[in-house]
Amino acid sequence: MKEYRRHLDTYSSYPFSSFSKLVSEHEWGNKVLAEEYLQKYWLPEEEYLAVWKDMEYKIFQNESLPGLVFKPDFQMVVLQGGCLFQRHDFLQLQNIMLTTGEEYFVVIQHTQDFTEGEPMFRMKYPVNITWEELISGNYISAVLLEMNYNQYHVWGSNGEWGKYSANDYDYPLDIIGFKPQLTATFMKHLKLSKSLQDDVRGWLPPLYKNLAL
Repeated sequence: MKEYRRHLDTYSSYPFSSFSKLVSEHEWGNKVLAEEYLQKYWLPEEEYLAVWKDMEYKIFQNESLPGLVFKPDFQMVVLQGGCLFQRHDFLQLQNIMLTTGEEYFVVIQHTQDFTEGEPMFRMKYPVNITWEELISGNYISAVLLEMNYNQYHVWGSNGEWGKYSANDYDYPLDIIGFKPQLTATFMKHLKLSKSLQDDVRGWLPPLYKNLAL
């Protein structure tokens, strides 16, 4: 049985399909597109355990807020969240990954109360993937990218940065952590609004108040 079989079945008639801006309700449920997408980008458990899991533990130290998500040697920037990716923030992150010479990035979903029992996503993408290809999986792409209750760890094959999408926190947050040598690169490519940053800082758990850039 394919590891992603439950994803194909569970989400094809998902009761929250009306949330999607990527896939209309009458287009939702195209299993051909969904399965083609998962065949290309699903991260097998064997590879995750052999290659990626140790790297995840070297970047992240806590799965969820209000605890500190990143290891102490990572700098952090906090952005407004709400979903895994929108086009503009994906392209910003992609520019960073291309600049730093990444080859792949992975997306690992973690369980929380809302998703208890639902199949979790474990995906691997080439860094040069286009936005159009990233959203090409019909309802699979929609649930993965848009569902505003899911939380994810995202990181690249160099193991020097990570993104935590805290979409199920009191206020939806994206926390991006990176090694100090990448600070200039991240600050150059991330478009940070000072007024929005000030608002986001007010949403942070106490542990983060003096840590986020």
